Amino acid sequence: MRNTLTETLNNYLEAGHTGEIYSIGDHFSVVCNPSFTIMPNHPYRSPLVVALYCTAGHASGRINARTYSIEEGGFLIVLPNQITELADVDSDFEATYVIMSEEFTASLGIGNTFDIGAIVAEHPYAVLGSRTRGALEAYISMCKNLIPTEANPHRMEILQLLTRAFFLGLGHFLHEPTATTTTRQSEITSSFIRHVERSYLEHRDLAYYAEVMNMTAKHLSTVVKQTSGKSAVEWIEKYVTLDAITQLTTTTKSIKQIAYDLNFPSQSFFGKYFARIVGCSPAAYREKEMAK
Repeated sequence: MRNTLTETLNNYLEAGHTGEIYSIGDHFSVVCNPSFTIMPNHPYRSPLVVALYCTAGHASGRINARTYSIEEGGFLIVLPNQITELADVDSDFEATYVIMSEEFTASLGIGNTFDIGAIVAEHPYAVLGSRTRGALEAYISMCKNLIPTEANPHRMEILQLLTRAFFLGLGHFLHEPTATTTTRQSEITSSFIRHVERSYLEHRDLAYYAEVMNMTAKHLSTVVKQTSGKSAVEWIEKYVTLDAITQLTTTTKSIKQIAYDLNFPSQSFFGKYFARIVGCSPAAYREKEMAK
């Protein structure tokens, strides 16, 4: 079961962590300078949109196994269902998080005018200039001032308008395309990966994704390999195994239950699949990680 925003924040507080939190139910939250417990090699998949703005210090982490080094002035966006992992956090690290549900981001109505998903998937991290930092800080400040005004009947609508304006007005500068124009092949690969993010639990066959994208499996596989360095099947396997690793290292679920959650026909089938890709059985992997 996927945690809601409220459940995620409650679990965070119950674990003894600290931070200044402003929330509107399961829709939207601003968390300032939260504390952390670093658990190396413990990836996590969330249904939430998380925007991180670093105001001091340094941290590093991974999104879909790609490492990002976060410094002061850095702005990072994690999309729903991406596999994330916090690798290291300096003692003086400070950051503000803007956390949104998928329903909230869908309500902004910006999909047709500004393809956040495609841009952020390719460029999730940027170091902001002073002018852009000022605009972002102003947006965060307005959200923090607005959220406590529960008597305001237009509070949610105002928050949506502020957030829509932020992404439409600043999105171009936060994730401005590089000098190399995105090619049709790159667009195909990005679209394929987004399809996999949404559907890997139900569909692990390349033919399904080729049909959804109205392409032959051979052509899709060739394009993905040329643009990403990994084959299409490797991307599918990557999402399945990262999810498996997340459950093996962050839950006490049995191997049988994890196999069921990942939609495998049996524990044995899951074990063989996992061992082929990772190099050891799920039980051996869990035991090795727990011993660290």
